[in-house]
Amino acid sequence: MSLSLGTISDFLRISLDRLRYIHYRKKYDISPSFRFSGVDIQFVGDGEISCGEQSYIGSYGEIYSDSNMRVVIGRGSAISHNVRIFTVTWEADQDFGLSHKRMKRGNVIIGNNCWIGTNVYIDCGITIGENAVIGANSVVSRDIPPHCIAVGIPAKVIKIKSYVSDEEKREIIAKYWSSLNTELQRQHRLPGRN
Repeated sequence: MSLSLGTISDFLRISLDRLRYIHYRKKYDISPSFRFSGVDIQFVGDGEISCGEQSYIGSYGEIYSDSNMRVVIGRGSAISHNVRIFTVTWEADQDFGLSHKRMKRGNVIIGNNCWIGTNVYIDCGITIGENAVIGANSVVSRDIPPHCIAVGIPAKVIKIKSYVSDEEKREIIAKYWSSLNTELQRQHRLPGRN
């Protein structure tokens, strides 16, 4: 039996990925039931990364946790392929020609039972509430409330899940008004809000 170069290459890549994932489990706080569900997943940085039980991340996902920062993924959360999560980034409103660049930093917290779609970018300093859904190809640049579905660039809440009580809905609307899309804001005008 002869092996093709492609077969050998695939075998080596899978073997290197397995070794990398073992290293991540030693370096970071990762539940034994957390799954690296694919290839070329990168966990980097000197900060903390904590991944809850029964959660997973898909192929080509990347988490960067800078020193003194942390990324937390709750239990039962599904992080799809090609998702990027960072705790530090450059501030956009500055002269990049200067030698010293201003950085923006913040922890990233993803609650329990969340679903993060393919090709999502999650900026530093973001909290995504439990049972939230982030649609594919979204950029999360503000906090997303629990029990909501958010999509877009920037990601905005397009729906509060149907099982949420009216009282909890009112609380979500009041607390996360700027995270709602214009249609939800129009439907739920609050006193003192335009």
